Amino acid sequence: MKKVMNSKAAFIIAIATVFSTAFTNPAIAMDKLADPGVEIKYLGFQQSNPVFEININKAETENFVITIRDVSGTVLFSEKLTGKNISRKYRIDTEEEIEKGGLRFEVKSVSNNKTEVYVAGVDENITREMAVNKIQ
Repeated sequence: MKKVMNSKAAFIIAIATVFSTAFTNPAIAMDKLADPGVEIKYLGFQQSNPVFEININKAETENFVITIRDVSGTVLFSEKLTGKNISRKYRIDTEEEIEKGGLRFEVKSVSNNKTEVYVAGVDENITREMAVNKIQ
């Protein structure tokens, strides 16, 4: 009888262990929070042109090359930057509306030759909803 109870207790402990470790965050995710990397924000319009902000936050000073391209791959802007906390704003001078995926931001780290690519553009969704409400 003791063997049956011990195997049931071991089974319950094993299930509890699986559930307690299944819903915890791994330690690797904490490293990403400490070094968030590259962030690109859309800030709005200035003189009818879209403005974007690129923030680069790294633990150590690095060299970066930022390149902005249009849909056809033409380089609109490129610059080299050095630092660990970099923030730059870019106004894209264009007469045309930027379509979905129309801008390509490339942030290349010179030290490890890694490139992060982001695309931006207008994504238009039109939704219509019908509502029925009881009046009385």
